Amino acid sequence: MDESLIKLLEQSGFTEKEARVYLALLQFGQGDVTEVAKIADLKRSIIYVLLEGLIKRGYVSELPNKKPSRFQAIDPAMILNQLKTVIKNFSEMLPIFRTLRNEGKNRPKIFYHETREAISKEFTELGKEENNFFISSYKKIDRYLPGETEKWIEDYKKGIISTKGHHLVGNNPFDLEVGRKLQKEVEQKVRYLPDVKEFNMDFAICGNKLAITCLEENPFMVIVESKELIQSIKILFEIAWEKGKDIDK
Repeated sequence: MDESLIKLLEQSGFTEKEARVYLALLQFGQGDVTEVAKIADLKRSIIYVLLEGLIKRGYVSELPNKKPSRFQAIDPAMILNQLKTVIKNFSEMLPIFRTLRNEGKNRPKIFYHETREAISKEFTELGKEENNFFISSYKKIDRYLPGETEKWIEDYKKGIISTKGHHLVGNNPFDLEVGRKLQKEVEQKVRYLPDVKEFNMDFAICGNKLAITCLEENPFMVIVESKELIQSIKILFEIAWEKGKDIDK
């Protein structure tokens, strides 16, 4: 087995044993546990564990209706695309990372969520702040976190969420329609930016927290808690808000 390929996969986030299993499946096209164990030079007992982890991360799939079970590796190009997405996300978050270089007493607190359940729960918690500011793409929220906007509205009606928020959205039919609904049903203030079609992230300023949610295939949320940072970010939001246009009812 090519050691250079194993090393490259390790640099891409695989363990050495995961890389061996993935390469074995690439070599077979598809294979069962016995075949993979032989090529990967690993015990059958550990193959099951490794396959489970690779399936969960989307690198391997189990073929349906096969006895014994057979597995197939994803196209390596898909791994490259995932790495490109990570690089893109990191680049977009770089300004936030740079604000964290302060080593003083007021160093920001950082929280990270990467499951849809945790993000949904945090959306609810953030909505309990009195006055929130949002820059959102409800179109992308609906695509990658389906049902989340409807849940947010229902939680407001139930009194779980109480914020009187200011929302900035892109200039597209989906976001404008959701904006009208937020204004009509849950007393939110909504404007749109005429020159922006859609946002790739959701920004929320809630109390002393800045929450940034990446709205891509694998959504994640980063929360930075810092009074000083929020004071600066609010000024930028207010400038953007003044450039926004009211949505026709």
